[in-house]
Amino acid sequence: MTKNKLKHNFKHKIINNTSDIDNSNSGFVLGIVSAVLLIACVSVLLVFNNRQVQRIIIDKINPDGQKISDIQSLINDSDSLIEVEKILNVKAEHPNGTVGRLTNISFTKQNTIVEMVVTNGSLYTIYLNLHGKGVVLVDDLGNKYNFKLPADNPDLEIESGQSFKGELVFEGGVTAKANSLTLITNNQIGSDQPLSRRPKIEFYIPLQQLFVNSKNDSQSTQDSLNKAIKESKEPKKGLSRL
Repeated sequence: MTKNKLKHNFKHKIINNTSDIDNSNSGFVLGIVSAVLLIACVSVLLVFNNRQVQRIIIDKINPDGQKISDIQSLINDSDSLIEVEKILNVKAEHPNGTVGRLTNISFTKQNTIVEMVVTNGSLYTIYLNLHGKGVVLVDDLGNKYNFKLPADNPDLEIESGQSFKGELVFEGGVTAKANSLTLITNNQIGSDQPLSRRPKIEFYIPLQQLFVNSKNDSQSTQDSLNKAIKESKEPKKGLSRL
């Protein structure tokens, strides 16, 4: 009887230990599965957020939805660059009394050249390109065209009451896909304060409107020429024929 009772107790202990081990293993496995699922969920959220952020940035730089890589390929493709010279009449003023005007722009495959006239109406000497890194040209696609520093006046210094007149040369040609350009002085450290010696001035150049106006002017000139030729061929009224 004692022997049977010992066997029964031993068997019962083995069963209990086995159950405890199974429960421990199940809890361990469940913990691992939960951790894996948690990591997977976090990864999905991060990927989604990154894609959302990337899409927002691309939409901000390129409202037409074109890929940045496609835009860069357009810049590198010389066949898609603008090659023309246009007269400008773009004016901008600063609270310190400075008045600037863009009078001409020339597009080539290598450079973009802008003719500028700026008069310093303040009481102090001003700088349009302080420390030689303030002037920049950007288009509405997010492309930046760096300013080539002039050797004689890299800061574009203008004394009080004096005017600066010259050509600003920017590296690279402008893609035909661009709708506008903006020329900015003292882009990084400029100020709009009335007493500023480093005025930040923005000149907006609407390219598509510029080209449309030029096309209309050319058509108007051609129409006038055709009309003059037609009138010259018609017999004049009041003159008798011999």
